Amino acid sequence: MNKSLILHGYSSVLLCFCLVALCTSAIAETEGLSDFRAALKRLQSTAPISVNAQFKRFGRSGESDELIEREGVVNLRLEDGPSGLSASYSPELIAQMHGEELAKIADENVKTPAINAVGDFQYREWEELLYPAAQLEIMLARYDYVNETIGELDGRPARALTFSMTKDKIDKGFRKYIKHYENQLVVWIDDTGVPIASQIVEQGRGRIFIVIGFKFNSEVNTRYQQYQGRLIAVRREVEDESSGATMQSQRHFIATLSPEASP
Repeated sequence: MNKSLILHGYSSVLLCFCLVALCTSAIAETEGLSDFRAALKRLQSTAPISVNAQFKRFGRSGESDELIEREGVVNLRLEDGPSGLSASYSPELIAQMHGEELAKIADENVKTPAINAVGDFQYREWEELLYPAAQLEIMLARYDYVNETIGELDGRPARALTFSMTKDKIDKGFRKYIKHYENQLVVWIDDTGVPIASQIVEQGRGRIFIVIGFKFNSEVNTRYQQYQGRLIAVRREVEDESSGATMQSQRHFIATLSPEASP
């Protein structure tokens, strides 16, 4: 038999084998992503929920040689029901903030933990905690899928879905100043696609007005839990740091939720 025909036949078989392998690999890589998308649709329940929330804030900011420390902690109640989302500030918390405002007039250096915490935790933070399925769905539209790996999380089997986001997806008013940018999202899901945890690591650097350089980095770690057909974030921790010119900022937030049992 002609050697060229043999080689041609061998090449065709090899090509078919490679195509089958590639297709199989693509299916394996997208199976977790498909499960994840389906789970997010299922978990956007509107079932009423009441939670006790605690927000902690640590950080310092200001001139490099004179950083001002700011710490705070606040406890409040969040409710989501037919009338929408509402936050309840206890009489004790309101009285504490009033006392801190009076104390601040007498001594501008006095610590104001309640005011610091309440000022940082508003609707955008509550949205991340009570509607994480909807927020993750939005993130899927902004991030590019990278891969899926099989492993464990806290001793339980889990699939890790990795995504990345390019510079062109950030706010255009800020984007033009960025020279280097990296953003990676990892979501751990169970065997049905339900999110267990997620992590976002973002970093970048750039320059404004040619002479003012800046850099930033942040990490967000979130833990999820199912509650009556909806997904909630029971813990969300944010650490970020930025610097530019002579200014620095370091912030650390921890939010935790404790759902109340239905009557």
